[in-house]
Formats: sequence, structure tokens, C-alpha cells
Amino acid sequence: MDKLELFAPKIFTESGGFVQKNILGGIKAVDIGCGQRKLPGALGMDILSDSSADVVHDAGVFPWPFQDNSFDLVFMNNVLEHVVDVPKTMGEAHRIAKPGARVVIQVPYFRAVDAFADPTHIHFYAFGTLDYFIEGAKWAGYKYVPFRYKKLSFWYGWPHESKNPLKQLLKVFIHKYPNFYDQYLSLLFPTECVTWELEVLK
Repeated sequence: MDKLELFAPKIFTESGGFVQKNILGGIKAVDIGCGQRKLPGALGMDILSDSSADVVHDAGVFPWPFQDNSFDLVFMNNVLEHVVDVPKTMGEAHRIAKPGARVVIQVPYFRAVDAFADPTHIHFYAFGTLDYFIEGAKWAGYKYVPFRYKKLSFWYGWPHESKNPLKQLLKVFIHKYPNFYDQYLSLLFPTECVTWELEVLK
């Protein structure tokens, strides 16, 4: 796998949709909480038997039914806002991923209406929420967990430039000053979601 290759911009398309074809290039991937819209070419896991899952299992029940070091890509789209134990969930993603594997995560932004509209959402996410698990990040110093990730990229919203010049200027600004955005500017201009691409360190 190319060290510089990012999967998030391929999965979440420029048109604001979700990829319809297999872009995995032969790597082994798992889609945790896949629902009806499973990542093409990936193994799917979901709690619901009428989903597109290949494996029916509750992501909140540990361990997940996969061997250690099994996957090159772990995809969690709108999953982490539902789980009770975020550190354990991130630990399971780390366990089943190979060294150097990618973990792509997208969740509703904490100021987005969608974050609160769903009564099953129990966690809310801002720029620094996953820093507790990221090597070198400020909050990683608390050492709540024994595993670490490397942050390859983070996006407010979709992992693409906006075709609207004004929106793109705003996007550049908020990525340069994320704390100012989370604290103040997001009150006026809340994004819908936040997206991470992480690398597994082992």
C-alpha cells in the first residue's frame, strides 16, 4: 500500500456521495457498522441481520470476531457516535488492523443538527476528540490506552475542496485554526461531519 495514498477522499466522493465501485486495489478491508451501504469490496460487520453485513455482530461487544492483524483498512462510517466505549472500540480497530493499516472514520460534528437528532447518538466529536489515541497529540499524554495511531489527515466535512470559492476559503481558514472554529466560528457555520484517516502504529 502506498504510504502517501489516502482512502477517505476515494470513499467519500467529490460529488458528496459514497463510492459505488471497489477502490481497494486488492487490500483486505472491513466496514464496521456497514448498514445497507457497505464499502464495495470490504467485509461488512453490523448488528442488524437485514443489513449488508457478512458478519452479524454488535460493535459494542468485545472482542470482535476477527483475528489480530487481519486488515489493511478499517472503515467506520457513522459508528463511533453510537458506541458506549470509544477507547475499547478504537482498541478493537487497532487490534484487527495490520501494522501500518489505515483507519478511516467519519462522524457527525458536535454542533451539527444530525448529531442530536438521532436519540441513539451518545458521543459527540470535535477536532481533538481522537487525540487521546494519536501519537504526539496533546491529550495522548494521559495514556488512557496502550495503543497509538498516527494522524494522516483530518477534515471538517467532506475530504475534498469545495467548488464554491467562498466555502473553500472558509474551509482553509478553519483547518488552519481548528480550536477557534470549534470554540466560536462553528456557532455560525457548523459543518455536518468530521473525518479522520489514521495509520495504525504497532
